[in-house]
Order: sequence, then structure tokens, then C-alpha cells
Amino acid sequence: MKKTNLKKAAIIGMCCTIISSNTTFAMDNGIDVKDSIGIQFNNEWLQIDGSPFIQNERTLIPLQGFIDKLGAKFEYDLQTGKVKISAEDINIEFIIGQDTAKIIKNVDGVLKEENVKLDVAAKIVNDKYYVPVRFIAEALGAKVNWDNTLRAVLIETDGSDIISVERPIDFEILEHQSIIANEYLASWYQSNFKKEGIYSIVDGDFMYVLISAGEKPTGGYTVQINSITEVTPGTAYVHATLKSPDEDSFVTDALTYPNSIARFNKGNIEQVQWDLDYEQQDGVTNIESIKNLVESFGKKLQMVSILAPDDLIKESMKENYGDFVTPTLLEKWQKSPEDAPGRLTSSPWPDRIEISDVVQISETEYQVQGEIIEITSAEIENNGIAAKRQINLNVKKIGDKWLIDDVTLGNYEEVNSILYKNYDYGFNFSLPESWKNYSIVTSKWEGTLLDDNSKLEGSIINIRHPQWTSENKRQDIPIMIFTLEQWELIQKEKLSVGAAPIAPRELGRNNSYVFALPARYNYSFLTGYEEVESIIENDPLQSFEK
Repeated sequence: MKKTNLKKAAIIGMCCTIISSNTTFAMDNGIDVKDSIGIQFNNEWLQIDGSPFIQNERTLIPLQGFIDKLGAKFEYDLQTGKVKISAEDINIEFIIGQDTAKIIKNVDGVLKEENVKLDVAAKIVNDKYYVPVRFIAEALGAKVNWDNTLRAVLIETDGSDIISVERPIDFEILEHQSIIANEYLASWYQSNFKKEGIYSIVDGDFMYVLISAGEKPTGGYTVQINSITEVTPGTAYVHATLKSPDEDSFVTDALTYPNSIARFNKGNIEQVQWDLDYEQQDGVTNIESIKNLVESFGKKLQMVSILAPDDLIKESMKENYGDFVTPTLLEKWQKSPEDAPGRLTSSPWPDRIEISDVVQISETEYQVQGEIIEITSAEIENNGIAAKRQINLNVKKIGDKWLIDDVTLGNYEEVNSILYKNYDYGFNFSLPESWKNYSIVTSKWEGTLLDDNSKLEGSIINIRHPQWTSENKRQDIPIMIFTLEQWELIQKEKLSVGAAPIAPRELGRNNSYVFALPARYNYSFLTGYEEVESIIENDPLQSFEK
């Protein structure tokens, strides 16, 4: 979480230089600095505070000075080196010095994450963040070219080329007979329908897209194309779902190759991306099933005492873990209980597993990352956490059932914290032990719609320190509550909230609300404002779905 010390300086995307405790990279091997490099944006030369350079055949330029031209804003964490670039329905996240990045897109209201391998990592040079310009600009919808004569990077948007709100593409699903009747399309189909993937071809004014799920052991599988969206200029994103046969359904006992074909007016589309979700016939997705499995398993951990006698622990593991793990893993734990999760002491004890990420490895295998949360009787009273432990689980589909196949445990981390839970809006907020007996004070924010000067309002949840008095006021932790629609208006600069020229800062969100910190919440420099800043630095807010 970024430090928000507004008494010293506002750490926002408008800063021109960065004073950082992070390592400053020198010009290393592979960097081309023999000539100056120009940056041209829509046929106009950009004046950038810093000198672009080339490394590994990729041009890096200072983040400040060009990102706003692409209709984006950026934030950075001086402690971790994490950079976040935001533009409407797309976020780009990466860490200085690492050659991977995450792109998060909002496609039809569903967040889609893509991990990207970078040809060259972003780095700090002379106290400035340098980023690979092609990757950033193209991810935000611009076109990038290199002019060797000018020795310049050419960025083109033509004003309207950047898609700030993704454009749905009208499409129709085709029957196989209509494809087979066309010799050109039939040849393309026959060459690809057995191989899992997405395939496209252009015939006249239309682009045809084939989504294939690959080889399946029986009939009963169907591929459904849910949406096609132009996510960046020239790029269409296809979202499809593979539905599996119901357990009791009658299916053909033969190899099948489920697929679906769609066509749409090509327009300016040049490339197609895709993702394929896997769903059972009852409507529950694989990820939902896996989360339910892991969370149910987590509730059983307190029932298994790892230090019990061997005969008792074997029976306890079979009774409590048998429905959640593979026989191989159960046998491994029964032989070596010290490798298994469970209850090590009478207090604290494992209460649950909180899932942080689910990653698909294949159609039948997922990896789940999370934490074992341990509590004592004191934490039951104040909703706190006594300790937590990293846990990674490998989940596989065995027959028609998802089972945990492998588990890796991390070290214990003691946590002396109090957890404030807000069920009305759907978030938790971690507080240090010194905030025990805190109070909650609700207030209202008021905003103005810039189109017609009409007013909007919403709630502010103020977490108040127990030592606050009317004679000695302390800094509250104010959490502004916005609906998703209100937050979108703020991001589009159509809704003004407060007198500050800086928008509230997002702390988290769920499927109904965005939780944000007021821009100038600590300008009065009340007692304890430094402590509040320190609390906010540590990502204390965790949302959950309403």
C-alpha cells in the first residue's frame, strides 16, 4: 500500500521525479545509449524529463510524461517498487526489476487476469521509473512503431483509437453444415477442430472464430461462446465456457471434440485472444467448486491434532480429511503427520483457510494460494487473528470429483491485530492491538455531478481510536463507500467529491462497492495521523462478495 504522507508531498502520478530508497539501476550491459531517442505521440514530439534508452532491443522511457497522453494514471509504492497503471477498464501491474507483468481487464463485468513475460524489466535510472514503452502503450490500446531514420518511437492513437470502454462485438453462432459447404472454411475447420485453442480466418467481410476444447473422453461436452469484445484497437477478446456432462446424464462412449464457431464483421480486428472457463451442468464453475473444497477442508483443520498418538491421528485424518484429499496424500500424511496441516496446540487453533488466488494449470488441475488463519478465544470476542500461515494447495479432478493432491506449508506469522468486519458493505479492516475497543462513527460524503451540478451522497465509515476524546481528538480512519457506478463517474472525472483536486484513493472493492480513502483525510495532522498512515500502508482492507 502506498504511503500517503500529504504533509511532506503527495505521492501521485503527477510527480515528475521519484525519491526512492529502492536500488537505482545503472546503465548495464545491453543498453544502447549511443544516440538520443525521440518519442513522437500522434505526430507531435514529446518533451520528456529523462533520456530514453534501448535495452535488449526494447526502448525504455520515463513513466512520467507520456502515460497521461494515453488516458491513464499511475501509482507506485516506494517500498516495494510496485507500479500500477489504470485506464478505465484495464489495470497494468508490475514490480521494478522483475520481467513479468499482470494485465487485468474488465470484460463484460468479469475481471480477466493475464500474466505477461516482458522482454525487458522496468527499472529505476537517476531516480526515475523507466518502463518498456511498447508494452505499456500497446496494452492501453495505442499503436507503436520504430522509425530507424528518426531514431524515434512513434505512438499513434488518432484521438479515438484508445478504447476507454470496451466495445461489444455482435456475432452469430454457425452450424457446422454452413462451414462444410464452403470449401475454404471447411479446410480451415478440418485442420483445427481437434486441437484445443482458438483459430480465426477471414473470408470476405467476415472473421470466423473457432473455439475448440480439444479431445474429450465422452460426449456430452458443449462449448458456448458467451461474448466477443474489442478490448484494444484491432484486438477481439472471446470469452467461452466448456460445459461438462452431468454425472447422471447418458453420453456417447467415444472420443469427441467439442467446439463452437462464430462469425462477425471483421472491421479493424487483426488478432483474437480468448479464455475458456470450465463449468459443470449444475452451473457451478470449477473455480467455485475448488474454493468450496478448500474452504470446507480449512474448517476441518482444528479437528485434527497433529501431536496425538499415531493410531488416533490416523483415524482422525481419515475421518476429517478423507473427503477432501486424494488417498495418496492421506496415506502420506498418516505416515508423516508433521507434514500435514492441523492443530499443533490447544490455543491458538486453525479456524479457516482464506484463499488469495486460484490459478488454472490445466483442465483438470488448479493451484490454490491462501493462508491458514489461527485464532484464540480472545480473537473470537474481538474478531482478531492470532496467527496465520501460508498454504499452497494443488487440486486435481479425480474421476468426477475435485480432490486436494498436494499441500505446501509456509512459516507461521504471529499477528497481534483486531479485525473490524462490516457485513453491510462487505469488507474487513485489520487494526493493531492498540486499537482494541475502537468505535465506529458514520458520516456522509457529498459530491457534485459536473454535468448538471446535481448532488450525490454516500456513507463514510470512520474507525475511531479508543483514546479519542472531544478534548484530545485523534486521527480517524475514514473509509468512503461508493457504488461501482459512482466510482466510475469519479474515474471519468464526471463526479467531484470534496474540495481536493485529487480523487479518493481506492483501498479495495467487491462486486457491489468500492472502498476509498479521502484525498485530504489527514490535512489537520491530528494526533496519531502517522500511525494511521502506517496502518494503511499494510493493505489492511480485505473485501468479500456481497
